[in-house]
Amino acid sequence: MPYYLLLSRSITHAQRMSYDLSAVGIVNRIIRPPVGLTDKGCAYAVKVSAHAIGAALDRLQERNLMPVRVFYAADDGAYHEIRPR
Repeated sequence: MPYYLLLSRSITHAQRMSYDLSAVGIVNRIIRPPVGLTDKGCAYAVKVSAHAIGAALDRLQERNLMPVRVFYAADDGAYHEIRPR
């Protein structure tokens, strides 16, 4: 199933994004992103389903918690960076 990874600048940023999304009912999970998506050794990401990405990005923008980068994970395992609106 396709999903999105919202890369954060720190574990604290990832936790804040996750907490805020959970508070409005958006299911998410904090994970370590796959090697190659970031040049930082201690990066974290918030995983969000494809059907919830619009609401998630809207909420994070409202709360000034936008991710550093956003990646779409396709069914074939490839990652594609997207530019949030």
